[in-house]
Amino acid sequence: NIELNVERSKACGYRVPTAPEDSGYNQMNSELGDQQARVPIWWGLFHQINKGVTHALTASIPCKPDLRQVRFEVQHEKINNPALLTEVRLFVQQCYVPARQKIQNSQLSLSPAQVRETSWLGGRILIANSELYPRYRAQQPHSLFPYNASRDNGLPNNGEGGFPNCAEWWDTANNGLKDRLLDDVKQNFSAKVIDFFSSKENSDESILRTVLRAENMDISRGKVYPGYGGNLDRSFTNEVTKTASMFGLSLGSIGAFPAFDSMRQALPMVHSFALMALIILTPLIMVMSGYSLKTLVTLTFVNFALVTLTFWWELARWLDSWLLSVLYDSGTHSRINPYFLENTQDDIIVNFVMGSMFLVLPAIWLGSMSWVGVKMGEFASHLTTGSRDSKTAGSKIGK
Repeated sequence: NIELNVERSKACGYRVPTAPEDSGYNQMNSELGDQQARVPIWWGLFHQINKGVTHALTASIPCKPDLRQVRFEVQHEKINNPALLTEVRLFVQQCYVPARQKIQNSQLSLSPAQVRETSWLGGRILIANSELYPRYRAQQPHSLFPYNASRDNGLPNNGEGGFPNCAEWWDTANNGLKDRLLDDVKQNFSAKVIDFFSSKENSDESILRTVLRAENMDISRGKVYPGYGGNLDRSFTNEVTKTASMFGLSLGSIGAFPAFDSMRQALPMVHSFALMALIILTPLIMVMSGYSLKTLVTLTFVNFALVTLTFWWELARWLDSWLLSVLYDSGTHSRINPYFLENTQDDIIVNFVMGSMFLVLPAIWLGSMSWVGVKMGEFASHLTTGSRDSKTAGSKIGK
């Protein structure tokens, strides 16, 4: 029996709610329509070998969370509560816009880090500077903030709540807009995404920055690595071509990226149906081939190639996440927020390339193993023919 390794599952980011014998699968059997499937020894043996090889190969891949799936979930998450969405709009009008205008009017020289910090609603500079969020207040009462006579002096106390300043409105524990937004957004996250962000620094800021921006897919101007496009000394034509190319990729990504994610979700289902079709067709092909040894060997290799497709999908997923880590988790890009949830210029191309790998790698594998199966089938057929010829020659000599 195979032992259920719960700790291994947890380490790899998968949750196993209960042991198989305690789940609804414990009553499953191998009968269908009061008939039990009987597997020939050859196919039963190679089924076990194929599964064993596949599991061994998959287990050899280092555990890594699926960063692509994490980012897809976060980027496509919306504010669920309409009242909360309205409150965010009021906060922008009454707090963020005036604070940003004050910064611009002051003509202060800000570093790139400070510019980035003031580019979203919850920037610490906006909250901590007494001339920014603490200077402005809500223009309507809030029931979550009690009326404070010293703070709300001169404002009506009609029992509907107080008038918090913008720093309190955003940053107050539990009742602040920040915590309520996080509670609203996180309720739709999968357990894997929640576990991933629980161990990351500035995870709340990462989530809120992404949810509160206008676009789900944003391409920044950072250059990660050079490709083969254009020339070393770029001309005006090269720049125009590159800009047009990126514009086309951006438009294509609107439909392509969700399609890639849906494809990855559907691959295990397609794999199951493909295996079912092969199992159904195998006896028919064997009969029509006259139980040819060449056909038997070829089908054995095709079955092996099809069963082991899960390894190649796991490898593509690992390469995808590993590549994201290499690009965005270096010493200069140590924070997950700036470079993981917001794409760089070349990341949109990486998205297309890695999405296609879930089809390209299996296609190369299936093609290679099918060719090997045909050649091995021919070799086995030659051995059979040779032994038959020797037997015939020996029988003639005996006569």
